[in-house]
Order: sequence, then structure tokens, then C-alpha cells
Amino acid sequence: MSRGPFLGRLFRFAERRPGWIFLGVALAVAASLGLAARLRFDGDMLALLPERDPVLVAYRETLELFGNVEYLPVAVRIPEGAPVDPYQGFAVAIADELAGSPLFSAVEARLGDPEELLRAFLPKALLYLGEEERRQVAERLGTEALANRAREIRRLLETPQSLGIKQLLALDPAGLTPVLVQHLGAGRGTQGIDWASGHYLSRDHRLLLVLAKPVRSPQDIAFDREVMAAVDAATARARAAWPEIAGEDSGPPPEVVVGGTYAIALADAELFRRDVVWNVVTSVAGVLLAFAFVPLACGLAVTFGFAKLSVGVLNSATAGVAALLVGLGIDYVIVLYNRYVEERQAGADLGAAFDRLAGAPARGVVGGAVTTAATFYAFLVTDFRGLFQMGLLVGTGILLCLVAVLLLAPAILAWNEAHHRKREREPVLRLHAFGAERIVSWAMASPRAVLTGAAVVTLVLGAFAFRLRFEDNVQALRPPGNPGVLATEEISRHFGSGFDYLMLRLEGRSAEEVLDLADRAARAAAPVVERGELGGFESPTFLVPPLGRQREALAWLAEERGNALAPARVRADLLASLAAEGLRSEPFGDGIELLAAALSATEPIRVEDYHATREGRALLERSLRRHGEEWRGLVKLYPPPNTPKRVVPPAAEALAAEVGEGAELTGLRVVSRDLRGRVHLDALYAALLGTLVVALFLWWDLRRLRLAVLALLPLLVGVVWMVGAMGALGVAMNFMNIFVTTMVIGIGVDYGLHVVHRWREDRTHGETVARSGVREMARAVVLAVATTVAGFGSLYVSSFPGLRSMGLVAVLGTVAAGAVAVTVLPAALALGAGERGGGPR
Repeated sequence: MSRGPFLGRLFRFAERRPGWIFLGVALAVAASLGLAARLRFDGDMLALLPERDPVLVAYRETLELFGNVEYLPVAVRIPEGAPVDPYQGFAVAIADELAGSPLFSAVEARLGDPEELLRAFLPKALLYLGEEERRQVAERLGTEALANRAREIRRLLETPQSLGIKQLLALDPAGLTPVLVQHLGAGRGTQGIDWASGHYLSRDHRLLLVLAKPVRSPQDIAFDREVMAAVDAATARARAAWPEIAGEDSGPPPEVVVGGTYAIALADAELFRRDVVWNVVTSVAGVLLAFAFVPLACGLAVTFGFAKLSVGVLNSATAGVAALLVGLGIDYVIVLYNRYVEERQAGADLGAAFDRLAGAPARGVVGGAVTTAATFYAFLVTDFRGLFQMGLLVGTGILLCLVAVLLLAPAILAWNEAHHRKREREPVLRLHAFGAERIVSWAMASPRAVLTGAAVVTLVLGAFAFRLRFEDNVQALRPPGNPGVLATEEISRHFGSGFDYLMLRLEGRSAEEVLDLADRAARAAAPVVERGELGGFESPTFLVPPLGRQREALAWLAEERGNALAPARVRADLLASLAAEGLRSEPFGDGIELLAAALSATEPIRVEDYHATREGRALLERSLRRHGEEWRGLVKLYPPPNTPKRVVPPAAEALAAEVGEGAELTGLRVVSRDLRGRVHLDALYAALLGTLVVALFLWWDLRRLRLAVLALLPLLVGVVWMVGAMGALGVAMNFMNIFVTTMVIGIGVDYGLHVVHRWREDRTHGETVARSGVREMARAVVLAVATTVAGFGSLYVSSFPGLRSMGLVAVLGTVAAGAVAVTVLPAALALGAGERGGGPR
């Protein structure tokens, strides 16, 4: 091949001028390390997925508009049975501290002042209500009911808790608030609001929330670090003020936890950084004894410099690049060093040994690197950004490691020889075989038995392969000990379903059009919830009722104002009832006027009414807001209890279909289901494309179809063994380890190509020499397997479940491909030689 003369000249230059090689590589490494130091880490699992996928785009847009991804929830724990008031003061103290920081655009410890909320809602409170709720209001405003209400007010004012509720009682003397809260609380999202205080308080009174909105994206890790430092400082100052807030005998300050995307991203980034460093150190440490440290370390440095220029960021998929490259690149060093040791032990001098290395061994290394890179580059056709970036970085990294090995391996060997000559002694040349020669001798002596046994193992593991399952839950790839995740889960437990909901995304040209869709969805969801097919729902129509219902309420009010709900009668009965209980009417004056306004309502509630106050706007924009020239709405659909995370309830899909045009079901469950099928197809397509490219390359390189097929044996059989072992061990395929199959293609082809190259090279000297050559090559393959396992094994101690699964699958695939390469492939070569007779093949 034309590569031989070039490689020969390269090796001879390295022999004569190793210092020039070292200098050039050192300069490239220094520049690359400067670039690599500026790499960022992105802990967003959604960053691994297709950027322009319509399902994912809808999910991201919905989260940005209505979700909590942009908020930092700071949770204050309340001991069981403790009074809530001091803890609410503690939460307000934290909010006040954070509000003074330029890092946050908004900070809320409560939705708003309860008095302001009542003043805003009560004048039109009756328009929210349906027929049954209107009947309840009519009963509450009867003469006897008002008398009972006055007695209840007096009793409450005589309790120790009256200080906190006195003003609320004054603003709602008729007691309409419970009916209104029952209506507003019908959705899951409002259950975290304590309407008596306006605080974000869980129903079990064990957790309070402060919601802060940082001014920048959570993907900015340096900013996340500033945000968390600000929260820590605010919490420390609030703790110092705890005795003043709660009294000297109040006990220790409350515990505070921080959840949400900012806390999760920062914790993930710190783990990423540690994992990358750990993977580099342990991967390289695992192969130090294989004369590989310097070439692989230089190849890694240049690869990370390339990563800065090409993608600029590492994520949970690309954090394992170091282990992958070390595991793959070590093969090239071992093959060359194995042949160098063999030639030197046979009596060749350094120049002759290098000439031999530059021939078939170096061509095999180049061929192996090209085929491995091609299998990873096959992932450049996928839309999955995590797999695309992994394919780009590992494919390019393989070629960069190949260049580093071809430059540095001969240069180091030449320098080592010169160093020993100066000391007038011979270098110690050894390479442990791990019994590889005996294994190959046995396989080639009993080819039919080996092939029969391999066929049985393949059939058994092939059957187990059908048990393989796919884990499509992206969140399952996160580290389980992430404090931000744990805090978010705690918040979810206390606030009901929390963040586990599907989102019915509504689109319209006007707010009224979106509200009509929301009403249609709410009416369809109510019976579904009653049947238990959904756990609950929340609709913007809880805040802005459908115009038809409001007109019914207005017509009812107009009719009843001349009868049971005459404002003058209600006012007179209420004043008389208060007086009968010895209560002065003056403190209730504003409340009585609000009640009169409610009974006198003649205009419907509109979106503009909410936008008139900060509290109203904040409440409405959780489920209805303008988006450019259009409007967007959100109906939250909560799955039934104990629904698996990967399942989209059929009732939710049916509800979306019933609402029709303008409604789209989204959520992490929907995204996972959509991408599950796509990642299967993309991985299969990439694997087939990679295999096709490899097969064509082998056919071109080896010039014989039979030899090309034999070189593919470690790949084809090894993949079956790997997948079968995964099924037998219960190891699931996921978005991250699925591409390891492509990596095994590269490894399997490398092993097969090296063995076949050596067989073909030595076969011209007779079968005995060819068998001896295969035994020598098996030594390199076994050592390559051992070092590759050491490299990939470092992933198994990663903090990230996805990386751990990658390490385990890579180890299974490497061991399987290596086992086939030193048993099945030599047996097939020997059997073919015996059947065809002795001559060269």
C-alpha cells in the first residue's frame, strides 16, 4: 500500500530526530491545554437531545413560558407540629435578603398580600362559581347562616390565633372565601398557596417556599455558583436573625434546602469536573505499564483542545471521552510495542525493527484507527446532540491519538535505545502474554470444537438478547446523590404531584380563544379525574372562568338581587348578626362593601383585571400569557398515583385529541416516548452505516472477501455476546450507552484486523510461521483487552448512572470481542487453512 513508504520515512525520522518530535508535540499539547482549560460543563440532560425536534421544542417552549425551570426554589423545613408563623417570617427574611441582590430579577416568599388578593378577587368572586357553588353561596347569605357566621367570627377572635386572621375576617365577614378557595384549589398547582397568609406553604405545613428568579440561564455554571453563594449568605443572615424573628426560646434555626435547575446544574457540573479528571487519571493509570502514557496523554490533551474549538462544552455523554480514548488508543501502542519487542528479541537492530513496524503492523494500526473513527463518525448523522458530539469527539480523538502514537511511540523507543546505549546496557524488553499463546494454540489445534462451542454460546446469549430493555427516562441518567435533585424531590413530595405532570399546551390568536380551549379541556378532564384515570388537573379557567359560565352567574345574580340576594337585605342581616354578638360594625366596613360589590357585579372577569395588580398577573401567568402576537395557555394534567415515569396515561392523550386543534400534549414523559423510537432508529442506522463502511474498508484493505468476513468475526459475534450478556444481567440500554455498540464495532474490527493482517503477512512463509505469528498477535490482543477494560472500568465508578452503564457495556463488549479474536477467529483461520491445503492465502 502507498502508506508503507510514508510510515517508513516517519519512523526513520523519529529514530534520527526524536527531540524534534518531542518539541513539536509539546507545543501542540501546550496550545491544546490552553484551549481545554476554557471548556464549559453543561449538566442539562435535555442538551443531549435533538435541538430541532418539534416535540422537544414544544416542551422547552412550554417550560420557558410556564414552567419552574427558570426559578430557584428555596425550601424552609418546618418541624412537625410547630407553629407556622415564625417560619413564615424566616422565609420572608431570606426573600428580603435575596431581593437586594442583582443576581435575581424577582423574589417571592408569598404570592401576595392576602388582603390585597381578597380586595382584588371578592368583588367578582361569584362569577367563578358553577351552579352547585352558587347554591352554597346563597345558603351562606341567608339570615340564619349570617347569624351563625357572626358567632363563628366572635369565637375566632377570642382564640390566640386571632392576630393573624383578624384583618381577613374583617374583609370577608360573610365567609365566602372557603367557597372561592375550594374553586381555585381544584387544580394541583394552587394547592401550595396558603390563602390565609399568601405564603407558598405545603398542605401538610412542613415546607415553605421562597421562589427566586435569577437573571441568567442555569447553563452558566459560574453564574450558578454565584447564585448558590448568594442563597447561602442570605440563609446565614436569616439564621442569625432567627432569635429576633421567633423569640429567644424558639430552638435552632430552620433547615433550608435548595432545589431546581440552578442547584442541579451546579452539582452536576462539579461532578462532571471531578469525573472527567478521575476518568483521565484512572484510565491512564490503568495503562501506564503498557508503555502508553505519553502518546495517550498527548492525544487526550489535543482532543480536549479540539473539543473547545468544535463544541465548546462537555456534557454527561462526553464526560467519558477520556476513558473511551484511552481504552481504544491503547491498542495501537500495544500492537506496535508487541511487534517491536518480537523483532528485537529475534535479533533485529533498531532500524530493522522500525522497518518491520512501518510495514504490516503500522498499516494495521492505521486501518484499525480509521475503521474505529468511521464507526463513531457514523453518529454524525443523528439529531441527538449528545451522540453527535460523542461521535465527533471520539472519532476525531481516535485519529489524533493515532497521530500521537505514530509520532511518539517510535521517538520514545529510539530515545530509550539511545539512553541505554550511553549507559552501555540493553533495554529490558518484555510483554506479558497472560496465557494468550496457549489459548490460541488450543483453538487452532481444535477448531471444530471451538467453533461448535462458540455457536452454542452465541445461540444462548442470542436468546437472552431478546430480554434487553431500553431505559428512556432521561432523569434516570442523573447522579442519585445530587443535592439539588433530592431537594426538588422533597419539594414535590410536600407540594403534591409537584413537577410530575403532563402539560396540555394551548395556542390561540387571543386570550379568549385560548380560554375556550382550556374550558373544553377542563370539562373533558373532570369526569376522567372522577374515574381515576388522571390524578387531577389545573386550568386557567379556574382564574378566568369561561364567558358562558360568567354570563350564567351574572344572570343568576340579576335575578336573585330582587329576591334572596338583595344587597340591602344581606347588609342589614349581616350588621344585625354582628351587633347581636357584640361586634362593632366599623371594622367590617370594607368587607361589607366588597360583599355588596360582589352581589352587584354586572361585568365579567377579564384577563385585564388580573393584569391590573402584580399579584394577579403573577397568578395568571402561571397558566395564561401572551407570546409574541399570540397567546399560550397551559392545562396541567397529573398522572394517577404510582404511574411509572416512562408511561404517558392514555387518558391524557385522549383528552388532547378531544380538545383538538390548538392543543398539544407535552411533558418529559411525552418527550421520552417520542425519542425512544427515534434513538433506536438512529442508533441502528449509525451502527449499520458504520458496519458497512468498515466492511468496505476491510475488503479494500485485505483484497479478499473471505479474509474481510473473518476479520469481522470479533465484531459480529462479539456484539451478540455483549447484547446477550446485557439481557442476562438485566443491564438496560439507554440514551448514553447505546452508542457503545458502535464503539464495540471499532474494537472488534481492530482485533480482527490485527489478527488477520498478521496471518496474511506470515502465511507467505508457511502455516507454521503463520500460526506462530497469530500467537504473538494474540498476546497483544489480550493485553489490549486488559488495558481497555482498565480504561473503561474507570467509568464504572463515575457518579453518573449513564456513564457507569457505558463503562459496564464497554467492558462486556471488549471482553466479548477479545475472546472471539483469540479463540473463534484463530480456529476459523486454522480450519480454513486445513480445508484449503497448505499454500499461502
